[in-house]
Amino acid sequence: MIVVRSVAEVRQALAEPRGRGESIGYVPTMGALHDGHLALVRAARARDGVVVASVFVNPLQFGPDEDFDSYPRDEDRDLALCEKAEADIAWLPAADELFPPGFGLTVAVPRLSSLLCGVGRPTHFAGVTTEMSKILLLLAPTAVYLGEKDFQQLVVMRAVIRDLGLPIEVRSVPTVREPDGLALSSRNAYLSTAERRTAASLFRILTELTEKLRAEPGSVAEMLGEGRRALIEAGMDRVEYLELVDGETLDPVRGVTKSNRLVAAVWLGSTRLIDNTEI
Repeated sequence: MIVVRSVAEVRQALAEPRGRGESIGYVPTMGALHDGHLALVRAARARDGVVVASVFVNPLQFGPDEDFDSYPRDEDRDLALCEKAEADIAWLPAADELFPPGFGLTVAVPRLSSLLCGVGRPTHFAGVTTEMSKILLLLAPTAVYLGEKDFQQLVVMRAVIRDLGLPIEVRSVPTVREPDGLALSSRNAYLSTAERRTAASLFRILTELTEKLRAEPGSVAEMLGEGRRALIEAGMDRVEYLELVDGETLDPVRGVTKSNRLVAAVWLGSTRLIDNTEI
């Protein structure tokens, strides 16, 4: 595995395999890697000739009171894990190269970005889509690999790539979980021991609610209310949202179809957890 830090270096590293016509799989990460990230790298390794994994904590996607400064960072560990998962190139760009002084571009999908997580984090997705659009244009990969755990981000990025007409395939990878069901996330490190035990209830309640919705598809509103109460009773401090949505438009739905997603965001202490299940 080679480690590069500049745009010029990553382009040079890709020039030869691109010239041979090899496919390029791109895995974006913010570091603090876990098995969920490595599943993306392994998925790319299985399908593409060259795998590029980036490690970049994107300042544009953090709000003014969010955890940009405290977000976990461990470059040596991240590089070791990228190599273990058989990435060919690890790219660690500098923020001032991607967003030099005077950078003023914004790429946004306003409707999709204003729903769900976008209600409480109104600038988040514009930060994601601006950064990702620039990187995808710089790298021109064959495919980008995104996890289903961040389901809204997956839907938003599909829209960006479609609307910009980029010849890049979006390949989703199922959520990777702890043995008790908790979705892997770099922010799980913020949880105390007691909060970590409680956190597993999120996926358990989503799974139970999914089965009930499949069995009684006419009772969506009532069951969502039951689900919100169950999350609070399980120890969550606040339910930001619990919704059944269309898997493409993210619009709330009150009828169950196989394309629906049950999506949730909750607060446990100072930690925000998100998860989803497929109907």
